[in-house]
Amino acid sequence: MNPLNFLQLKPSWEQFKSNHPKFLPFLKAATEERFIDQGTVIEINVTNSAGKTISSNVRLKADDMEFLLAFKNIINS
Repeated sequence: MNPLNFLQLKPSWEQFKSNHPKFLPFLKAATEERFIDQGTVIEINVTNSAGKTISSNVRLKADDMEFLLAFKNIINS
């Protein structure tokens, strides 16, 4: 993975944060106080403009926790 690709996303990321100011605080709250641990189920629902919905979920395994800690460090910086 090319690190320069991440730099190209920075303006879009800043715009996303501006457009959705509650999203990052939600993620931060979910990752504080060890709220997310092994066995936690994360579910995502997507509803398009026509009202169609798809859903998916994952049950976190022990080795997923390292990735989520790294992700938490990224969103908190």
